[in-house]
Amino acid sequence: MFKVLQNTWALFFGFALISLGHGLQGTLIGVRSVLEGFSFFASGLIIAGYYVGYLTGALTIPIFLQRVGHIRVFAALASLASIAILLHSIFVHPYSWMFIRILTGLSLAGIYVIMESWLNEKSTNQTRGQLLSVYMIITFVFVGAGQFLLNLGDPAKVDLFILVSILLSFALLPILLSSTEQPSTESPKFFSLREFYSVSPLGFVGALATGLSHSAVFGYGAIYASSISLSLFEISLYMMIITSAGALSQWPIGYLSDRIDRRIILIGVSFMASGLSLFFVFANFMPLALFLIFTGLFSIACLPMYSLTVAHTNDFLQPNEIVSASATFGILIGIGSIIGPLFVSSFMEILGAVGFYIYLFLIHGLLGLFGLYRMTQRIKPRDLESQYNPLPRNISPAGMEMNPVTEPTEDEKVF
Repeated sequence: MFKVLQNTWALFFGFALISLGHGLQGTLIGVRSVLEGFSFFASGLIIAGYYVGYLTGALTIPIFLQRVGHIRVFAALASLASIAILLHSIFVHPYSWMFIRILTGLSLAGIYVIMESWLNEKSTNQTRGQLLSVYMIITFVFVGAGQFLLNLGDPAKVDLFILVSILLSFALLPILLSSTEQPSTESPKFFSLREFYSVSPLGFVGALATGLSHSAVFGYGAIYASSISLSLFEISLYMMIITSAGALSQWPIGYLSDRIDRRIILIGVSFMASGLSLFFVFANFMPLALFLIFTGLFSIACLPMYSLTVAHTNDFLQPNEIVSASATFGILIGIGSIIGPLFVSSFMEILGAVGFYIYLFLIHGLLGLFGLYRMTQRIKPRDLESQYNPLPRNISPAGMEMNPVTEPTEDEKVF
């Protein structure tokens, strides 16, 4: 394990800088949108633009990897992301920002594909889970730390946009100067949506719900916090608690899901997140400390949804189906992530800031209800060796391949 980390330190270091910049720019753009007076719907279009790019990147970047290799594509995408963030300070208009965010989403989707496929190449069956855990920790810790960089400058000025560009550009150096051999990439193959649903209906709906939920939480969280008049420091603290609490909950919830019917855990956290959302209706009347405590509890229930859904789906896949199923899983996440900001912005236009958590109440509640319905339709799956690995919400299809799989029987595969 330590030998693998020594051989991939440059990859992790570069990715940490990208995560730091990514954490800052997401919150920065949300805060700046409020300062510029963009409507909730216009802000929703901007956030949806990121996920349009993300979906496009997940589908197209593997083609470029086959043609020119991981290092060249990584350098091109990091450069594109660095340029895109500076364009925000030049063209300050919601529709311009929407198209710029498409470029950012495409760039970061490709970077995640490269990161995870590279780790997959360097790992073995005995080290994949551990490497993925390190990857998850880096993602959440540095995305969370990026929130506090918001306090280093004035969001109304260009300084913070330049800082993001510097971080993204600097992330190129350790990768380009590393002598690590780049991995090979196989031709992509995809499940149809109908085939994926037939394998795991709950996995299908869970993927959509995760995209609908997490795109709102991470894309609209800063906008929500600004709209209830939190200070810059309080906004960064709010977003940091969301990422850090979600990271801390991954292992204990995963431990339970390996020993109890995984559907029960997924249903439980969905209803928990749904119920906690209602408390935020009274956010304006809460002391800040209580508000942040409820934020952490909500994140503990919300963020493991992705990993639980991936693990549940993997329980019923053959080993040679993982890559193709994961690509379709990524498409579902992308579809949900594009629709989510548009839906939550509509809720906030109609209901005000409280619409943010009303929307999350409905998404998590409906997932929990669908999970209960599925449990009445099919039998409990057999006890499987651990399929749960804590995965970040924005993991690319390549990341699913790193989740170990136990081959199901023919009877269980129909679940």
